[in-house]
Amino acid sequence: MNPRQRRGVLLMVVAAIGAVAVFASVFTYLNSQQDQVGRVATVLELVEDVDANQPLGQDSYTTVEVPASYFDPEVFISDLDEIETPEGQELVAASHLAEGSILQHGMLKPQPTLTAGEREIAIMVNAETGIAGKVQRGSVVDIYGTFQARDHGEACATRIVTEVEVLEIGELRSQESEAGGVAGVVPVTFRLDPQTALQLAYAEEFATKLRMGLVSAAGGGDPGDTQVCSGDFEGVFENSGGGSGSDEQSDERRMPHGGKYQ
Repeated sequence: MNPRQRRGVLLMVVAAIGAVAVFASVFTYLNSQQDQVGRVATVLELVEDVDANQPLGQDSYTTVEVPASYFDPEVFISDLDEIETPEGQELVAASHLAEGSILQHGMLKPQPTLTAGEREIAIMVNAETGIAGKVQRGSVVDIYGTFQARDHGEACATRIVTEVEVLEIGELRSQESEAGGVAGVVPVTFRLDPQTALQLAYAEEFATKLRMGLVSAAGGGDPGDTQVCSGDFEGVFENSGGGSGSDEQSDERRMPHGGKYQ
């Protein structure tokens, strides 16, 4: 066998070894993928719509087996019994849940314990002006609504609720505004007496904006007036004097209590 033939045989042997290595790699990869796809996890899928704050019955969901590699047990719920709830309380939907949804942690919450005469009510609050990242579950807040002037009336800002505890804050979602834009809103749940709940429901429907004011942990102190309207600002914009030495002062626009407009 001459040198050229020996080189040809050597190249054939190397090519054969490479082919075997590639086949082994592909075979190993396919086996690993088959093992992952073959493993399944159990999750809960809704078979009907569930409204916010409504309990989940046995007929509301079914168990479904899915590929385990795509479903994190820290995110998805496989058994309702694994969720800790206070004794005597059942799980309810944190927000409206559509049929076909796979249940995740955060979609359900323990039903708050209401005393006689109390009502649980959830409203949608602007995420930027109403939450701002500081209001959390258990926070004590005041709720304010701003109303535009109608029928020759006055525009007013009103404190709807004073010092109420936040029971729950839902997930951030998008909502189309009246101007056609999209704003981030958050469902916030409170426990109120019937009259206050009625006032809050009215404010959510007709107020231009709802805002929440976080109350100090040291106490709310004197909350001040319940309402401030445009008529309360009449006479605020008055020049404080004349002459060349008081031009800057005369340009200042003063608010009540000594404050200034910038």
